[in-house]
Amino acid sequence: MDDAAKPVGKSISPLPGRRFGDEEISRILQSAADLQARSHSLTHDHGRGLSLEELRQVAEEAGIDPRFVDLAASDLNAPVERRVSALAGGTYSWHFRTAVEGVLSDHDYDLILREIRAVMGRKGDLAEVFGRMEWSHDEGGGPTIIGISSQGGKTEIDVSATKSTEVGFFHGFGIPFGGIFGGALVSKFLAISGPAALPVIAAMGVVSYVGARLGWRLRSRWWEQRLRLVVDRISGIVHDVAARTPDESSPG
Repeated sequence: MDDAAKPVGKSISPLPGRRFGDEEISRILQSAADLQARSHSLTHDHGRGLSLEELRQVAEEAGIDPRFVDLAASDLNAPVERRVSALAGGTYSWHFRTAVEGVLSDHDYDLILREIRAVMGRKGDLAEVFGRMEWSHDEGGGPTIIGISSQGGKTEIDVSATKSTEVGFFHGFGIPFGGIFGGALVSKFLAISGPAALPVIAAMGVVSYVGARLGWRLRSRWWEQRLRLVVDRISGIVHDVAARTPDESSPG
């Protein structure tokens, strides 16, 4: 059969006896997804998507535990609400909210508290506040509050932080310090003194402001990653609870 007569869409698999490692599997699946996205021949079926059950099956065939698909899917259902300051140069407030299948026991809250402390780098304790367990801390830059409510077969996770005070310190100290002291050092280096040094100080103030904006942008990304990590860690514990048998869920 010549090439023109070959059936369209028939898979010709190279190296049929070869087994692929985890890294190769990841690269192959990513490449296949990219090829599919670029393929015009699949346009008619492009919007169909996959159900969660189909995603689990694909993951299982790729050697990935399906429960991690559930965890990743729940992460997509935890979009972050942000408050952004154009003046500060980045986000200063975040709010994550998600619900995960599974109900926590007192023993599970001990695990969660350890995870919170590990991620946030702060002690603190979980306390009951308005019917939910809550961990909060304010190191002076603004409060971080982690709320967990477990009932009706689900656990709701609510994580928020507002760092407006930290933004104020960041800019309020950084800009004057950079402008005055930085300008003085540059003026001294250039042998400029008196009123002639004022434009140099002003210019250094502008440079310090730009630097403070960039610095806060990086800092705000760090905060968002930290808060999302808390959500992921708590969600992972709840998923582990949901995967246990009733006997395993109740410590003896």
